[in-house]
Amino acid sequence: MNVKIGAIIKRLRAEKHITQDTLATAMGVTPQAISRWESEGGYPDIELLPALADFFSVSIDELLGYRSSEREQELVSIKQELERLAEVGSVDQRITYARNAFARYPNDYEIRDHLAVALYFSWEETRDGALFGEIEGLLKTIVEECRDEDTRYDAIGTLILLYKETEQSDKASELIRLLPPMKYCREFTLSWGIGDGNTEVYIQDEIDKLTDCLGTAISQYPLSEDLPNDPSTWDKKIEMLTMSNRLYEMIYGDNLMFYHVRLSRNHWLISTYQISQGKIHDTLESLEKMCHHAVEYDKSFAEDHGKHYTSILTNQLIYPEPGKDFHELTEHTNCYYMLDRLAHTRYDGIRENPRFVSVVETLQQYAK
Repeated sequence: MNVKIGAIIKRLRAEKHITQDTLATAMGVTPQAISRWESEGGYPDIELLPALADFFSVSIDELLGYRSSEREQELVSIKQELERLAEVGSVDQRITYARNAFARYPNDYEIRDHLAVALYFSWEETRDGALFGEIEGLLKTIVEECRDEDTRYDAIGTLILLYKETEQSDKASELIRLLPPMKYCREFTLSWGIGDGNTEVYIQDEIDKLTDCLGTAISQYPLSEDLPNDPSTWDKKIEMLTMSNRLYEMIYGDNLMFYHVRLSRNHWLISTYQISQGKIHDTLESLEKMCHHAVEYDKSFAEDHGKHYTSILTNQLIYPEPGKDFHELTEHTNCYYMLDRLAHTRYDGIRENPRFVSVVETLQQYAK
């Protein structure tokens, strides 16, 4: 038997955040037996190999050390495609791909989470009871078993939405208690300093994340179901979105880089209320600002990765290299999405206005 099996079992167990006790229970052996396997002090009985392979969603060959690199590469490829489809794919495309990936790797919690989220978007349209049960089952398994915090917290968030939409506030409240309070988050604790000479970076990182959380929360406030969308609230909504913009400008100054996207969206939202009020000049001014920030965001995405922000509050922070958080821009630019929003019938009354035409033409230059 290939002596790599112990190391492979240990790696697979660590990847899935599974304890030796959990694996031992699943295999019907003692935790000490698992420990011996992983330390190469012994090997699992041959009749256990199929069960071990099934448990980790690998083939027996992979468990024995053959083609493990192919499996890892396939998983990376699958997750990259899941991320891509999450940004630019249709709901049906996401569900089909995620189901196939889940069939291939049923014990991968990240794939399971992608499938649950895709199904949730479908359920929002159909309210199908069987679909609800499938989504709930997928998510509850992640919440109960997954040790990866990001995946588990994402599943908790989706499950809370599911219960909120079905008016099961008691279940949503129970899940919320599983999330840590804000004051115990990593960024807050690191900002105290840990003696490694990076305290300034940690403080700025906390400022960065708090700013975006607060700015996003303020911009979501006007869209809250508790704030009616009628003429009596439109001025208040515009004021809120303007305050969100001012917050970003205060923290990041003129060199917004990534955060141009926040102002772009806010100015577009402001324009939707202004056009409803019949304020044509104000609407066009907001759309011109939206256009400016959309273009600057796309330019920054193309040119500024690896560069420092320049504000005194964020000048230790670097615009990160493209990753999963920016995946959608490999398919479409922000100008593309803003251009699509301008196709709404609410703008038909100003569509021939030279200022509106100029905005559209500018967005078209950068849209892809």
